[in-house]
Amino acid sequence: GTDMNEGQLMGDFEMESKQLEAESWSRIVDSKFLKQQKKDVVKRQEVIYELMQTELHHIRTLKIMSDVYSRGMMTELLFEQQTVEKLFPCLDELISIHSQFFQRILERKKESLVDKSEKNFLIKRMGDVLVNQFSGENAERLKKTYGKFCGQHNQSVSYFKDIYTKDKRFQAFVKKKMSSAVVRRLGIPECILLVTQRITKYPVLLQRILQCTKDNDVEQEDLAQSLSLLKDVIGAVDSKVASYEKKVRLNEIYTKTDSKSIMRMKSGQMFAKEDLKRKKLVRDGGVFLKSATGRLKEVQAVLLTDILVFLQEKDQKYVFASLDQKSTVISLKKLIVREVAHEEKGLFLISMGMKDPEMVEVHAGSKEERNSWIHIIQDTINTLNRDEDEGIPSENEEEKRLQDTKARELKEQLQQKDQQILLLLEEKEMIFRDMTECSTPLPEDCSPTHSSRTLFRSNTEEALKGGPLMKSAINEVEILQGLVSGSLGGTLGPAVSSPIEQEGLVGPVSLPRRAETFGGFDSHQMNASKGGEKEEGEDGQDLRRTESDSGLKKGGNANLVFTLKRNSEQVVQSVVHLHELLSALQGVVLQQDSYIEDQKLLLAERALTRSSSRPSSLVEQEKQRSLEKQRQDLANLQKQQAQHLEEKR
Repeated sequence: GTDMNEGQLMGDFEMESKQLEAESWSRIVDSKFLKQQKKDVVKRQEVIYELMQTELHHIRTLKIMSDVYSRGMMTELLFEQQTVEKLFPCLDELISIHSQFFQRILERKKESLVDKSEKNFLIKRMGDVLVNQFSGENAERLKKTYGKFCGQHNQSVSYFKDIYTKDKRFQAFVKKKMSSAVVRRLGIPECILLVTQRITKYPVLLQRILQCTKDNDVEQEDLAQSLSLLKDVIGAVDSKVASYEKKVRLNEIYTKTDSKSIMRMKSGQMFAKEDLKRKKLVRDGGVFLKSATGRLKEVQAVLLTDILVFLQEKDQKYVFASLDQKSTVISLKKLIVREVAHEEKGLFLISMGMKDPEMVEVHAGSKEERNSWIHIIQDTINTLNRDEDEGIPSENEEEKRLQDTKARELKEQLQQKDQQILLLLEEKEMIFRDMTECSTPLPEDCSPTHSSRTLFRSNTEEALKGGPLMKSAINEVEILQGLVSGSLGGTLGPAVSSPIEQEGLVGPVSLPRRAETFGGFDSHQMNASKGGEKEEGEDGQDLRRTESDSGLKKGGNANLVFTLKRNSEQVVQSVVHLHELLSALQGVVLQQDSYIEDQKLLLAERALTRSSSRPSSLVEQEKQRSLEKQRQDLANLQKQQAQHLEEKR
C-alpha cells in the first residue's frame, strides 16, 4: 500500500513537472520566438519562470512530508497523530495555501500563451496575482501558518532527533524512505528547514521581477505593492516566531526556578515562581549586581512587560537574588534608568514609587550591552505607560477578566447540568409511577402533581435540606419493612398453607427492623435492652401471633386475600413515596456538589488576591484579616463537606 502511494505520488510529480521540465524560460520556448523578445522581457520571463519552478519544488517538499513521512509514520509505525503534528505542524494548511497560489500562476501562464502555441508564453501581468497572494485573507493565513511552523522549527527538529535516537524502528523507516526515488535523500530536518526558509525567498524574486519590468506602470505599481505586503507578512511571521521563542524561554526559566523561593517587592507585594507564568518575556540575559561593599554578583536578568526580575543560580535552580536587604523584583512603574558616571558598563535602576527611593546598580558585560539594556528597559516602560494612558488593560487585569469570564461560563454550565439531571429525575419518576399504575392504582394523594412538588428545585425560596428528606426516607423504609414483615412473617406464618407456598415461598421471612448504621435504632435497641423490655417484646410477638391465628380461624381465605391486597397497596404507595424522597435527596446532593465547587473557586480567588498599592503595615493587617476569613471559610466548607458525605451515606 505504501509503495502504491509513493508510485502515485511519483506519477503526480512527473505530470506536474512536464509543464516546467526545462531549466529556464529560454529553453522551453521556440528559438524563433525567443529572438523576437527584448533583453529586459527575457530577463523578466526568466525570473517569473524561476518563481513557478521554485513554487512547484516547494509543493513537492510539502507533499513528501505529508504523503511519505507523515502518512507512513501513522500507517507503518502506528504513531499517534499528535506525535506527527509535533514534527509537521499545520502541514495541510501549508499545502492548501501553496497549491492554490501555484494554480493561479499556472492559469496566468495558460492565459499568456502566444498565437495558440502550447510552448510559447509571455506573462505580461503577474503583479495582481502576487498582490492577491500577500493581502487580505491569504496574508492572514500565511502569517498564522508560517508563524506557527517557523516558531516550532527548533522544537520539531529536537523532537525528531530525540525519536531518531531512541526508536530503532523509526531509524529504519527514515533510511528506507530517504532511499526512495520520490524522496531523493531528503530527510525530515531538511524538509522542515526548506519550508521554514521558503517565505524568505519571495522578496528576492519579487524585487528582481520589479527591476526587469519596464514600460508598464500598472504592473510596476502592483509589484511594488506586493513587495510591501510581503514584507509586512514576513514581519508579522518574525514577530510571532519571536513571541513563541520567548514563551518557550520563559517556560524554561519558570521550570528551573525553585518553587520555594519568594521575594517581597518594594510595594509590599509578594512575588513567587507562579507569578512568572502570568507575565510575558521581553528579554533575559546575564548581568551583575553591585553590592554596597562593591562586590559584583552574577545574576540572570529577566525583563517582563511590567517587572524586572533578577535571579541567581543555586544548586542548579534559580532563586530570587539577594542584595543588601533590597528587593530584586523591581516594578517598571515610576522606574528611572540612568547611566553610571565614569562607568561605561554600569546603569542605575531608581524606583520612585514609595517614600524612600531605592537604587540598584547593574553592570553589563560591555558598553554596547549596557546601552542595549537601557534602551529596551526604557522602551518597555514607555509601552507600559502608554497602555495605561490609553486605557489598555494590563496583563494582570486582562488575565483576571478572562479567568472571571471562564469561571462564570463554567458556573453556568454546572447549573445547566444540574437542571438537566433534575429534569431527568422527574421524567424517571413519572415513568416509575406509570409502571406502578399499570399494576396497581395509586391513591389520590400520590398524584403526579403531588410528587413533582417534592423534587428539589434550585429556584425555590427555601431549598430542601438533606436531613428532613433522609429522616422521611428512613420512616418510609420502617413502614415498608413493617408491612413486609407483617405480611410475610405474621400473616403468612408456617401454619398457613396458601398459593404463596406453592410459588416456592416456604416458612416465615424475618427482616431486620432497621439497618444498624442508623444511630436512632441503635440507641433505641440499647435502651430497650437496658430497660428490660425484652419480655414485653416477646409478649407482643405472642399477642400478634394469637391475633393472626384467630383471624385465620374466623375469616379463612377471604380475610387472608383482603389483608394481602391492603398490604400490597400500602407497599406500592410506600415504595413510590420512598422513590420520591430519594430522588429529591439526589437533587440536594447534586446542588450541594455545585455549591461546594463554587465555594472552592471563591476561596482560590481570595487566596490569589494580593494587595499591590498599600503600605507594608496595612498589607500585614489585611493579610491577617484575609487569613482569618479564609480559615472561617475553610471551616465552613469542611463542615458542608462532612454534612454532604453524611447525607450521601
